[in-house]
Amino acid sequence: MIPYFKQIHRIALPMMAASVSVPLLGVVDTAILGHLDSPEYLAAVNIGVTAMNMLIWGFGFLRMSTVGLVAQAAGRGDSRLRAHHLARALTVALALGVLVVLSQFLWLPGLLWLLSDGGSSEALARDYLVIRLWSVPFHLLLFVINGYFLAVDRARLVMYLMLISQVGNMLLDYLLVMVFHLDVRGVAWGSLISQAVAALVGIGWLLNKDYLTSELWRSRRQWWQKSQLRALFSLNGDVFIRTLCLMAVFALMTRFSAEQGALILATNAVLLNFFYLTSYALDGYAHAIESISGRLYGQRDWQSLNLAVASVFKISAGVAVVMSVLFIVSGQSVVSILTDLPTVRATASEYLWWVYILPVAAMLGFVYDGLCVGITASKIMRNAMLVATLLVFLPAWYISGLWFEQVADNHRLWASFILFFIFRGVMMHVLYKRSHNNITTKA
Repeated sequence: MIPYFKQIHRIALPMMAASVSVPLLGVVDTAILGHLDSPEYLAAVNIGVTAMNMLIWGFGFLRMSTVGLVAQAAGRGDSRLRAHHLARALTVALALGVLVVLSQFLWLPGLLWLLSDGGSSEALARDYLVIRLWSVPFHLLLFVINGYFLAVDRARLVMYLMLISQVGNMLLDYLLVMVFHLDVRGVAWGSLISQAVAALVGIGWLLNKDYLTSELWRSRRQWWQKSQLRALFSLNGDVFIRTLCLMAVFALMTRFSAEQGALILATNAVLLNFFYLTSYALDGYAHAIESISGRLYGQRDWQSLNLAVASVFKISAGVAVVMSVLFIVSGQSVVSILTDLPTVRATASEYLWWVYILPVAAMLGFVYDGLCVGITASKIMRNAMLVATLLVFLPAWYISGLWFEQVADNHRLWASFILFFIFRGVMMHVLYKRSHNNITTKA
């Protein structure tokens, strides 16, 4: 029996189930807007959703830092520090969310200019974003709430909150668009209302379970101790840089695809769905090791930490291999489901073998991301991502163009993408082993 097998899957499986609702929401939105009388509605929401994803993804550090800090406090049995981490993170999330909403007149025009080429789609995207941006404070509060529940081993509550948000969003989208005919504004209002409801339910659970108390409010001055603030912002800064690099790689993947023409852009959009499928599975195990490693690190139980890490690696490696085999067996069928365009199907077949190795290539980085979040080793995440982006992905793309001119550009792009994940995982492994050995030696 693999050590921590039940504990790992008690966290991983609910997180995987919750992740399934995310792409399902996109399918429902597309289906609803695709039945309106103009493709401009679908194009506008695509612009708006891209803008929101860029914005929200950039604040993902709030969830990660909350998981690591709270899990370690829980591992040490320090309920007061755990509560202070929660209150501090909720306050920072709310402040950042309000700041984004109030400052939208400064940056929204530039973002729309970057993502669109004017016309009615841009005007409709603006209508969508002017409403949807008010959901940002609720998004950021949910990052913290989900991170807290994950840290204290209440992954089912995270799943319930995500289902409340996503299923509520789907129902509201249908009601507001198909019944009340609010087009893109209906989709925006659906997202805003569902996020607000989920955030309020989450806060209600925190209050009901005495994670937020009047005593905590009375001790609010202790939330802002300099040492705790310094640790929080240092951690958040490192994770923010890591996230920016990851966003840059995917943005450049899209840009380099577009430079090769519409057919390659469409083909890679289809093929990237295999990466998203991979991430839905491996992220579940990354979430599991975030929570488990944080608590064990807080307890300074190095032997159990090593056992838990080894177990997650074994399980994740097995899952990655199974996914690669499934992609080999069913890859063509998945492509056929995703598109009925003959040219895209034929082109995807030429590059499909890259996605066969993607789960195995990416596995190490996923697990180490989760581990580094749990033990708050943010510098490992930052440094590995900077090296993989600036010294692997970009050089691999540009240098291969000079040395292998006869190789199709898209093969070079996918090779660079795969190398990015391999080197990121390997470097995180090296840096973790070095830092962890130092820690255990000192202990």
